[in-house]
Amino acid sequence: MPTPLFAIPLNMGTGTWIVTIIASLGFIVMFGLASAGGDYQDLINTTLNNDALAREKRKEKK
Repeated sequence: MPTPLFAIPLNMGTGTWIVTIIASLGFIVMFGLASAGGDYQDLINTTLNNDALAREKRKEKK
């Protein structure tokens, strides 16, 4: 019976550890690629522009 550090408290078998490690590495790689590509910058810019437009509209109504 393998006894890795967290296997006993989490009741995880070898297969579950392999899937968890692969999923974690995949997430880190995809997050790194998205950050390197700067994909989040468009979202931030769009949000800030929409906020500025909404504030202008509120000022015009008053």
